[in-house]
Amino acid sequence: FRSGARVQMEGDGTMPMSITMTLRDVMRTARGCSAQLEVRSKSALSALMGPPVVMDQVHEINIDRNSTRTRIDSRNATINAQARYARMFGGASFTGSGVFNYAGMTIRENTTLEGETFQSAVDLKIYPLGSDDMVGTMQAQHASIIVGSRHVGRKQMIDTVLGRKECMPITYEKRTSLGPLMIGDELLQLEPSVLHVTDWYCPTEAFVLRTEIRQNNKVQKVNVTALELTGDEDSH
Repeated sequence: FRSGARVQMEGDGTMPMSITMTLRDVMRTARGCSAQLEVRSKSALSALMGPPVVMDQVHEINIDRNSTRTRIDSRNATINAQARYARMFGGASFTGSGVFNYAGMTIRENTTLEGETFQSAVDLKIYPLGSDDMVGTMQAQHASIIVGSRHVGRKQMIDTVLGRKECMPITYEKRTSLGPLMIGDELLQLEPSVLHVTDWYCPTEAFVLRTEIRQNNKVQKVNVTALELTGDEDSH
């Protein structure tokens, strides 16, 4: 990827969302590469019909391809979120290993790809809108995402937002957990979520143009609506 590369995604279902990710300052390193990742997202519960939650994140990403498994980490990320009555500001970090990007891999039909694991921590302060007086905190120090092995299906033509494309369905199980969640002085133990995911990877674009997420007999589709991988800044 190059500096300035950008992808925009839109999701439907009970929690509609819009996500835009942009890469900045992409640089090669001795072990892989580094970049700044900017993420702007909007999400809402459709049943509430209220204004969306708007979140801005900035991550300093490092990718290490010299390990037995590819590793990725983000340190000192910043998060700035705003909802109807409150805003949150704080930091986050994560480390991950495994297959998190299909581009550059040799992917064949009817084969199995390894999964991935992520561990993350989030520490946020909560403020009322229009005030700098903190009213609460939220901490999740042991959140995790575990992706099982992935099965690659047969290529087929599908209709995407970007046109009719030849893509491969890659299916897997994804387990997400916030771990112990501290809201103020209260400790919450939330049940992990189990998602059944299909990534429609399109080799010509070297990108997943649609993701289908199944949970509790409901399906959410996340479609790529804009893709600019060449970027508009100098590459490294």
